[in-house]
Amino acid sequence: MDEFILKTSRLSNKYFDVTMLNSVNMQIKKGEIYGLIGKNGSGKSTLIKVILGLIYPNDGEIKLFGEYTKAGLEKSRRRIGALIEKPCLIEDMTVYKNLEFIRIQRGIPNKYEVNEKLELLNLQNEAHKNIKKLSLGMKQRLGIAMAMIGDPEFLILDEPINGLDSISMIKIRELLLYLNKKKNVTILITSHILGELEKIATNYGVIDNGMLIDEFTKEELEKRCESAIEVKVDNINKAVLVIENELKSTNFKVLPNNIVKIYDYINNPIKVSSTLSKNNIGIEKIVSTKGDLESYFIGLIGGEALE
Repeated sequence: MDEFILKTSRLSNKYFDVTMLNSVNMQIKKGEIYGLIGKNGSGKSTLIKVILGLIYPNDGEIKLFGEYTKAGLEKSRRRIGALIEKPCLIEDMTVYKNLEFIRIQRGIPNKYEVNEKLELLNLQNEAHKNIKKLSLGMKQRLGIAMAMIGDPEFLILDEPINGLDSISMIKIRELLLYLNKKKNVTILITSHILGELEKIATNYGVIDNGMLIDEFTKEELEKRCESAIEVKVDNINKAVLVIENELKSTNFKVLPNNIVKIYDYINNPIKVSSTLSKNNIGIEKIVSTKGDLESYFIGLIGGEALE
């Protein structure tokens, strides 16, 4: 049986009268790279802070490594490393001393720990540089090195590639794949750069308005992004009946905003439109699509691309 690193059940959080999380049921298995996707303000950072114990939920339950009691969660969180948006760096100190500070703070006795993490993140040449002299990419790598102090089993990264150039993004991507495959680190990562996320994630969750509206694997994403005919209609319920009964297809998916994706009739969209029209179903749009993570996300939430 697969071991679950994280499970949440009906997890909810309110800030005064504003609902930040709404009954989130989420699960991450050992060995996954879980990409959490959502617009700004969708609840990603709040969810991460609740997982880390930085914010308390108003309702629901969290299990980390199978533990759910207060004492158990506190113990389990010692097995987690995290970087939320930007690393908290002491700018008047060197790279080495920043890492040494974290090692001492966390009570890690291994005196070789800092050098190991410098090598892991390819920061040996920057060890004695002042933080002020580092590029943004180096600072992000240092932030991940700080999160890796103590060799956590579960790594949580909130927007680790935000603002990085292409070369820096590739280095971070290669690092995360290495940590996952060679060091057996389970990773939860958020990113607005969905094309980059698609290159590393094994599993995905989509959060919108505080609700986790979908979870799927990489293989399921590939299936959902197959070539399809996407139709926006005025009556989705009637359209579904026509697709099933007259087009004899069950190979379709209903999306928000009266959109249905049909994976049959790829080479015959006229058959689809004429059959729907014959049954007095108004067609606002019909297009052939071949999707990716970004297009699937946009279709799911009925919005615009992430910024």
